[in-house]
Order: sequence, then structure tokens, then C-alpha cells
Amino acid sequence: MLSRLDHIQKNKLLLPLFVLGLLLCWFLAFDKTFEAVKLNRKLKEESEKGNDISFNPAYVQEKLAALNLILKSYKVDEQWNDKLWMQSSAIAAKQNVSVDFTLDKPPIEADNTTVGRLQALHFYGGYIQLVKLVDTLERSRGIGKISALKVKAPKADVVGDRGKKCVLRLDFRGL
Repeated sequence: MLSRLDHIQKNKLLLPLFVLGLLLCWFLAFDKTFEAVKLNRKLKEESEKGNDISFNPAYVQEKLAALNLILKSYKVDEQWNDKLWMQSSAIAAKQNVSVDFTLDKPPIEADNTTVGRLQALHFYGGYIQLVKLVDTLERSRGIGKISALKVKAPKADVVGDRGKKCVLRLDFRGL
């Protein structure tokens, strides 16, 4: 049959055969691929909505429990200065570190930006001893949390025993 057609008639049949080939490809391959892509997009959108942790009640409960645990570690009682002094001096004695306790004077003007109470302690000793002390104090309960830490190297021009030791200042904050 094709042998009876001349070159012009074959060219006229080329366009309908091309359209028929495209339809055949669409139904056999592209249609299934297109449906799979649409299903993939739909499932990804549903997955993103389900994984949105701001609306996930389990995540909210876990976050609230973690925040309560953090706040509980800042809780101190009315005898906080005494307890802080006693525990920190006992821990410092075990680490062979000396300690100075200076009561901070409250500012003349009321500052409403700070929350809780603040207390500073100065420790004198070797660097490794001071690091061990910080680790132990951080794990201690009922004395608040360390809010600031400052370490100074030994000064050669200072006369006396403390001139040869590192100085550590720890600021504790309690609610």
C-alpha cells in the first residue's frame, strides 16, 4: 500500500501518523508519569502539613516540658545567698580552689529589664581546677544557673599568693 503512494501523499500522511504516535505515547507512558507526578506533589504537600511541628501536639508538649525543666533549674529559695555560698565554698574546697563572696549592692534605680536575682563569686586557682569547679557547679541544684563566666590569667606584677593563680568570676542567676 505504501509503495503505491507517491512522495507528496506520504508527506500528507506524516502529520496524522505523528499525532497518532503522540496519542499512543501519551496513553502508554506519559499519562501514567503525569499522574505519578501529581500524586507525588499531593503527598509531599500533605507530608509537609503533617510535619509542621508548630501544629504537632506531641512536639508542643515536649517543648513545654523542656522549658519547665529549664525554669525549674533556675528556681531558688529565700535563703539563696547562704545556700549558694555554702555549696560553692564546699565544692571549691574539694577542688582546692579559694573563693571570695561579695554581696552585690542593689542599684539605686530600679531596673525592670532584669529578671530574678544575680550573685557574683570570685574563685582563685589553677585553670584545670577552675574548669572542674565550673562543671561541678553547673550540675548543682538549688543554686541557680551560671549566667556569666570570666577567666583571667595569672598576673606577674601582683604580689602574693593570688598573683600566681587564675581568677574566675561566676555570675549566678536565680528566680
